[in-house]
Amino acid sequence: ARMSLILRGRRFGFSLEDIRHWLLIFEHEGTEAQMREWVALADSQLVELAEQKQQLEETIAELQTLRDTTAETLG
Repeated sequence: ARMSLILRGRRFGFSLEDIRHWLLIFEHEGTEAQMREWVALADSQLVELAEQKQQLEETIAELQTLRDTTAETLG
């Protein structure tokens, strides 16, 4: 179960330190504390992923424009 949580956490972009901290909370404070921490970590990660998505969309648009301009130059 721990490995599954670790792999899922990595898939969502959490650092190993974040995941380790989250698992330690469960061991020392229980399920409810762990769930509260998970919500806080997820909120933070959602913001980070949204920022990355925006940057990626801008990069794709810029690359597409440059590609199209270059292709038009070639005829």
